[in-house]
Formats: sequence, C-alpha cells, structure tokens
Amino acid sequence: MKPQAETPDSPQWAGDSNPRVSVLMAAYNCAAYVSEAIESVLAQTMPDLELILVDDGSTDQSPEIMKHYADQDARVVVYRQENQGIGGATNQSLKLARAPYVAILDSDDTMVPERLAIQADYLDQHADIAAVGSQWFTMNTQGDILGIDRQPTDPNNLFTLMFAYFAMHHPTIMARKEIILACGAYDNKIRRGCMDYGLFFNLLLAGHRMTNLPYLLTRWRLNPSGATHGNAGPQTEDCMSIRAKGFMKMTAQDSNRANQLALALVRTFPAGSWFDERVSHLLSDPAPSPALLRWRELAARGLVSDLEAACVNWLCNEQDYAEQLADLLRRDGFFWLGQLVLGKAGRMVVAPDKIVNPVPTIAPSPGLALLIPTQAGDHELIDRVRVSLDGLPENAEIIVFSTDGTAANVPASLLHPRLRVLPTAAVITQAWHQALSETRCEFIACAAAGCRHHPQFLAQSLAALQSDAKLSLVYAPSDVYYPDALDCNGNAVKDPSPEPFWARQTLLGRDRGNLSCMVFRRKLTCALPLAIGEIVPVTSWAIARSLLSCTEPLVLPLRNVEFVPKVGLANNIMDALIRRLVTWYLDTGLGSIPASWVWPQLSATQGLQRVRELDARFLENKLCIHPGNASLIAEFVVCFSRMALFRPVFKYLLVHYPATAIGVLRKRNALVTSLCGPWRLLLRGYTKFRKAIRLYT
Repeated sequence: MKPQAETPDSPQWAGDSNPRVSVLMAAYNCAAYVSEAIESVLAQTMPDLELILVDDGSTDQSPEIMKHYADQDARVVVYRQENQGIGGATNQSLKLARAPYVAILDSDDTMVPERLAIQADYLDQHADIAAVGSQWFTMNTQGDILGIDRQPTDPNNLFTLMFAYFAMHHPTIMARKEIILACGAYDNKIRRGCMDYGLFFNLLLAGHRMTNLPYLLTRWRLNPSGATHGNAGPQTEDCMSIRAKGFMKMTAQDSNRANQLALALVRTFPAGSWFDERVSHLLSDPAPSPALLRWRELAARGLVSDLEAACVNWLCNEQDYAEQLADLLRRDGFFWLGQLVLGKAGRMVVAPDKIVNPVPTIAPSPGLALLIPTQAGDHELIDRVRVSLDGLPENAEIIVFSTDGTAANVPASLLHPRLRVLPTAAVITQAWHQALSETRCEFIACAAAGCRHHPQFLAQSLAALQSDAKLSLVYAPSDVYYPDALDCNGNAVKDPSPEPFWARQTLLGRDRGNLSCMVFRRKLTCALPLAIGEIVPVTSWAIARSLLSCTEPLVLPLRNVEFVPKVGLANNIMDALIRRLVTWYLDTGLGSIPASWVWPQLSATQGLQRVRELDARFLENKLCIHPGNASLIAEFVVCFSRMALFRPVFKYLLVHYPATAIGVLRKRNALVTSLCGPWRLLLRGYTKFRKAIRLYT
C-alpha cells in the first residue's frame, strides 16, 4: 500500500485492501515536532491503519521529514499542496482517506499506543455514535505533561455543553468518514478560525450523536507558535459566531429544546464558562452568549424564579443589580448574604460580629470527633464509615449526619458505641450547625464523599495538636484524581499538574482548602465569621476557606486523596454566588474593601479608615494575603494611603510580593508620594514647632 507520488495529483496505491482507520494530519512548518507525532501513530497497537500527511505549503524541513517516514513505512502517504489553511488541508486528507473511520492528530501532538484500537472498537459497538473523542493531557514544548483536560462522556451532556465551550477536542476524535462528508466536511474558507467547532455543530444539528471516552488518549502541546495560540483573536470571534448561529438554528428546529438548553447552560455556568472568560479578555465589549439572552427572555416570562434571575444578573453585572439581589436575598431569609452583596457594593459596612450564628462554646473533652456528612446518592457512605471505624484513634467518635434531609442509611452491622447517627435536621440549612454543635471533643476532622485519608493522617495530626497548645490547625494536601479521566486500564489518573510548596498562601491562592484534609480545634468553629445556615451548597468549602484565612496551619508532608466530581450539568447558581461573596469577604479582611467600581465614591477619610481596618485584621490574623488577593489589597492601600510603604499590610506585600507591590506603586505613580509622605509630616511638624518657639519668645 505504498503511495507512488508526493504531488498534488492523487497518490497511486499498491493493492486493493483498505485499512481500518485513516489518521489525518495537516502539517505546516512543524519540523520541530512532526517526527514525534508520526512515530506515535506508527507505534499504535492496532497496525491496520494509514497515516495521511498533507503538507500545506511548509517552508521549513517538514517535507523532508515526512518523506523520510513515507520511504520507511508503506502505511504513510504524503501529499503536498499550496497553503490553503487547516480546513483545506484536512479536507484534502479526507479525500485521500480509504478507511471508514478517520482519526485526527495535529502535527505537534501525540497519541498513546492504544488510542486507535480503543476508539475503533467503540465505534464498531455503537452504531449511533458519529464521532468519539477522549480526555487528554496537555504538555509543553519539551513534552513535559502539564495537566489534564476533561470533557463530558455523556452524549446528551456533550450536546448541551458544546453551546458553552469546546466540549470535544478536535485532535482527540475518531469519526465516521461518510457522515463527515455528508455534513459538508470542513469549511475551506476558514483559514485562521475554528473549522472543527463548525463541523461539530453541523454534525449535532443534523441529528448525529457524539461523545467522549473517559480515557486519556492524546497529548496536546501548548505550542506558542501553533495555530491555536497564534490565531486566538480570529478563532474566538469565529467560535462566537458559530455557537450563535448554532443556537439560532437549534431554536428554529425545536424552541422547547432551546429553552431547556438555555436553562441548563446558565444554571451550570451562571457566571459564564471558561470560554466566556477568554472572550472577555480577547475581545472588547463582547456580546452576551445566546443562551444567556434566551435565559433572560425566559426570566421575563416568569419561567425562572426571581432569585435565580437576580443572582445570574448580579454575577454578570454586580454594579447594576446589587440592591435588587440584596432585597430578594433578604426576602428569602438570606440576610447575611444580602449584607455581603451590599457591602461589596459599598452600600453598607459589613459588621461580622453582629450577623453570624456562632457554634456554642463548651468545655470540650479530649479526643477527636470525625464528621461524616452524607446526602442522597452517597454510595461511599458505608465504606467511609467502615474505614473510619477501623482506623479510629483512641478517645474518638464518628458523627454521621445528612446535609439534604435524606435519612443517613447506616446498616445495623456497622453500629458501634463510638458511632452516632444524628437525626435529620428539621431545617436543612441547620445540618452543619447542628453537627458542629453536637461535637463534644477537643478536635474535629471530616470525611466527606470523594475523600480518602492517608492512613497516618489523623494520628499524626492529633499528635501535633496535642504536643503544641498554640497550634490550632493541621493540614495535609490531597492528591487529586479524576474518575472520568482514566488510563487505558480504566484506573483514575492523578492530576499531573506541577504543584507548588503547599502553605497557607498557596492553599488559598489555588483554592485548595478542603475540610476533609484538616484536623482542627473545636474552639475555631465558635468564631467562624460565617452564617453557616446561608451557605448550604458550599458549607464545607466555606468553613475550610474561613479556617485557612484566619489560622496558620501546620502542613504535613502526607498526602490525602481527593476524587473530584465528573464533568456534567448542575444548578450552580447559589454555589457560584456564595463562592464569590465568601471569597471576597474573607480575602478583604471581612469586607473591608468594596468592589473597585465603588472606590471613586469613597472619600479620602472613608478609604483611609478601611485601610486601617485592613491593617487591624491583618495584625489580628483575620486576613491572609495570598496570590489571589495581593494585587487588590495593594491597589486599595496605595489608592487611599499616602504612606502606603509604612502600613503593616503593604510592608508585608513588599517583602512577600515585591513585584506586585512595586508594580502597583508605579502604575499609580505613587512611589514618590509614598516616600515623601513621612518627610512631609516631619517637615510640617518641625514648621509648627518653629512657629511655636517664635510666638513664645
């Protein structure tokens, strides 16, 4: 099956047998990486393949490299053409493909040896699926793995999520060739845009189903010189146009389905998906997504609750919707959250000591209380209870409680003198408050669904706390695993992203606070600056972040295990609202800094008073400065303090975040002012002193 030509004429094939899969690779000036990409194809466990390389007018050494492989392996064919862009090159490879299945691979990416066999077997067994992708690794230009990118594995979820972002990654797909051709293949006119996104929409709107396998089958290179990075602006504009046209076509086909799609998308991404964030950075004044516009139409017709609509509006535009949202939150009993909304908008000063419902203060007995929260569908509960009983330290008890009103189902065979199952809280919002109030032990730990403690975690944490009376919090970071990102043997893969030295600042900066990774003194729960009953969707997250914000932890070298939820659809509106408000509240010294658009409305006296509050909270250890809030704090202090360099908060910034602090001073032209401020005060004082002396004499 050796091609006889490398010209724009059709290659001549020796033999009549067709391969099972045709791998399509469009190549343009990719000499640095194309060998690695080709070799990953030729190393497949399924040998019945052909690799079609379309050289799209390369001017580097790519043609010679590709010719070398074609000379060495009969499964490789090279076709050279003048530059037509990715769409034109991929269409040419489609014309040359002889297999019923075509797989895509970019010329700077690689695939694992099992990829083609796994995807071809899946398509053989699922005639209703037109194309199948996979999960994938990201890597740098040197080939080092940087992380994992996960995509939905349910075809119905994929259809919905494609209207929010790229829920299928082009270099990971294998598709039925005839269906792609029947849907018009790739748009030849697109040279720098997202011709793959357009093709996927054509397939979906024509009624074809697509999905992603849970396996990590492709390695995608973050290449600064590649097409994705080099054409970010045009690609983003093209994507916005494609998804807008796709949504309009979907609406024309089935208005009810378009309504359900808009509801699902906005509830899942109430503040916008990662693609919307990218749009806001790359394009000036981008138009709202079509799903959000449809959502607003449904809200205007009364098909969305007032509170949900107000939350979404505020998440998109805090300035215009703060008072409306605060009123609705108070109407529905969320008084504390309403005050945070107004506090961030500068409408009031948040008074944390007057608005929280503290856990009762008691004289605790020695020992550990292990909290095990549960909810409907918690299939891990029995295992967590069993493992916890087996490894329970002395003077410890387990408290199982429901967080959603569903009775905790602990079988009689697991009942134990040191196991308590709390009755379901009469009011769901009080479940966590009830559990914390019920603890009578000096130390508290948690074992939520998806978390596995290191065998020595509880014992070492207790030993550290008992040996140091000044220590209140022990933390052991988690290794993160993805149940929907598997290796080829079906095992969940650990997140390979490079990790920093874990400390209080990095845990907060990367939002890695996990209550199940903590052991802490019960007295800390009596001073939580949170209204626990109003943060139900994210209670454990908020408690963990609050503890880290106000307490210096001892970080153990042990590693717990955390399984993160699968990619899917959910109602995240209150979750997103609470996370944004609580993060702002804790990261600004319990609400000392309003939103930046409020700053021009503050007088110099008001601003300076808030700077003093920041200093006080910092000195009381109620404010932790970390990479997530350092820039905001620096901006505010410099804006309202002429002597920023001499404020405790800013001195800390200069030592630990010098680039941020100095950058803000230069940005606001405040360096000279900050340096001269103290000297001006001294000069003013000296002048007054001289006047007094003259008057006296």
